[in-house]
Amino acid sequence: MTKETYSLWLVGGTALLVADTALPGQQYVLDSLLFAQLRADKLNGSRFSHYARWYSGYRSVMEARGWVFTRSGSDYQRLAEGAQLTPTLLLKEKLQARHPRLCGYLQAAIAKLSQDQVQQHLRPFTVAENEKACALVLELGVLLPDASMTLCGLAVDSEQADGVDLRESVVVLGDSVTQDVRQHLHALLEKKDKARHIRNLGPLIAEADHGHA
Repeated sequence: MTKETYSLWLVGGTALLVADTALPGQQYVLDSLLFAQLRADKLNGSRFSHYARWYSGYRSVMEARGWVFTRSGSDYQRLAEGAQLTPTLLLKEKLQARHPRLCGYLQAAIAKLSQDQVQQHLRPFTVAENEKACALVLELGVLLPDASMTLCGLAVDSEQADGVDLRESVVVLGDSVTQDVRQHLHALLEKKDKARHIRNLGPLIAEADHGHA
């Protein structure tokens, strides 16, 4: 039996693990995620200034592009006094709880996300610069072989560093998206020079996965 393999993509402020068998339809996934982020920035204001409002807009744009949210939830977690927050690890734990077999790939993704050049690519979408608002907004997701997506996002408030706003969604593509729609969206991002915000970091080599086959 062939074991599923994954690559890591950066899409604006989203780091997405993509199953290699999902590749035939991946371009619309990547384009949709980026377009929804950029559109929410325009219509709902900065993701750093009011994350809940921005995320609502982000989700609405995804739905308008033909995506169906089969599960969605939010949670505000307060950190214990003196606790250290590592956002990428928190998102990894959330995804791993839902997809334990991906433990090794998620660990490899976190290692890549810690690299300086990767941080520089993400920074415009994830770190507030000179804004008295959220210090950090980040999303980690996985596109599974069946083309469903699990997305986990968070925002850390620089004024209230003891809390984290968490968002989790399971998303699938509806049947109404035609090839023309896919091509038009990709052409639009290319025309506006936005497609450069999508980057392939290459295949992931799964690290020790604590006994998951």
